[in-house]
Amino acid sequence: MATYIYTAKSSPNKILQGTIEAESEQEAVNKLTKMGYFPVSVKAEAPYLKQKEIWKLRKIKSDEIVLFTQHLSTLIESGVNIIEGLRIISNQTNNKYLKAVLNDVIAKIKDGNSLSISLSSYPHTFPSLYVTMIKLGETGGNIQDSLRRLANFLEKEQELKNSIRSALMYPAFIFAVSILTIIALIGFVIPRLVTMFEEMGQILPLPTKALILLSSLFRDYWWFILASCGALIFIYRRIVNLAKVRLVLSEFKLKMPIWGTIVLKADISRLMRALSLLLSQGLTIVYSLEASSAIISNEIIKNEVHKFRKKISEGSNFSKSLSESKYFPAYVSNITGIGEESGALEKSLMRIADDYERDTERFLKNFAQILEPAMILGMGIIVGFIVLSMMLPIFQINLIVR
Repeated sequence: MATYIYTAKSSPNKILQGTIEAESEQEAVNKLTKMGYFPVSVKAEAPYLKQKEIWKLRKIKSDEIVLFTQHLSTLIESGVNIIEGLRIISNQTNNKYLKAVLNDVIAKIKDGNSLSISLSSYPHTFPSLYVTMIKLGETGGNIQDSLRRLANFLEKEQELKNSIRSALMYPAFIFAVSILTIIALIGFVIPRLVTMFEEMGQILPLPTKALILLSSLFRDYWWFILASCGALIFIYRRIVNLAKVRLVLSEFKLKMPIWGTIVLKADISRLMRALSLLLSQGLTIVYSLEASSAIISNEIIKNEVHKFRKKISEGSNFSKSLSESKYFPAYVSNITGIGEESGALEKSLMRIADDYERDTERFLKNFAQILEPAMILGMGIIVGFIVLSMMLPIFQINLIVR
């Protein structure tokens, strides 16, 4: 049932405006007439937000898309048609942005568009891989199977993301607490001790003078520091979408110790799992590479995938293309070659994806185990320097008294 915005007269001199639920515009007019109103205009309320608003706010989380896919697959397998399934999920979701997108998709399907075309209007929410799988299901008349495969794929992706978040959560917490501790010492504790030192007329050691200067700069120019941080964040968000900047950042990430290995293994796992999913649906390796490249986070690896696609189009095979890349290990090309020779490439790719997902989780644990003590040691040195710098004048006073 759609929502209509109406303007109506309840009397010759009184005009009312409001909304009314109805199956069609004519039914809305009939309802208003029965209520004793004279309809002046009746227009369907826009069932969706502007796409740029969705992209800007990015309020639709990936785990909500996973649940949406799982629920829609279950509903269709139970015999519910697509429109009714989308309406049920729309009514149950608490995310107003996802609700708006689903209502728009319903409206587009009613206008004669397919589900895949309707979903493609929201590429940020439903990437090309998602739309491709839905389109394959529509073409093969087995959309519930495509949705089930998609749900499993997205669930694996979400598990990998959750592993990364979980590994970094505790170090991030330690870092935040340490920063707040340093700010509290520099901004509130040190100024009180400075006043005491000034009253004593004590000659201060160099570390204490440097710390007092830092504290004064923080207290006098805290607004400038915050404004500078805000400006840097704003500039970063503006330039991070530039192609050259993305390439530089991607290359830097890959060259980082430990973290670069994690980024590489995670993207290889994503790529191989997506390729296995698409190949199992009967797509060619060239088209599968094109659709899978959208889920790669690192621009360097994404460019490598485009090179693979070009080489395969020119007559090379996938395993040879992988072996010529400096970013993909020999293990990947060897297993891929075995899969090509045995005619079970999608199974070989899935094996690689599973292996690299386990490797990613192991490296994440090792990374967290190294990062946590390193951060505690670093912050301990900083806090220790602050405390020692403030204690030195007190030690000098004790020596003078003795």
